[in-house]
Amino acid sequence: MKKEFKGERLYDLSNLEEISGGSQDFIYQMLQLFLDQSESVILGFKAALDAQDLATIRSLAHQIKPSIDNIKIHPLSKLIREVESAAEDNQPFQELKNKIHQSVEWLEKVNLQLREELE
Repeated sequence: MKKEFKGERLYDLSNLEEISGGSQDFIYQMLQLFLDQSESVILGFKAALDAQDLATIRSLAHQIKPSIDNIKIHPLSKLIREVESAAEDNQPFQELKNKIHQSVEWLEKVNLQLREELE
């Protein structure tokens, strides 16, 4: 399952490896779940941005937080919490929009690496 990447891996599976007891099937299933969830969150963020729907943005950020923490995407972990807080605190929309764009960019990059690893 492990593949060498050009450049740095954006995530860390050590947490999943530990809780899986070494089960590659479990890790594979968790990564598939992350991919499915993150694709849904990306689409949801884009739609919620268009509608300026802060409640949905906050909910999506809250929903993906544990998955991001599980595969240790450290920069995104901090960023997604900022998105959640900004939406909750009704911070300036442009700031929130920038954080969401950064979050989506991170998710897309991680998803690309995960798909390569799962091949």
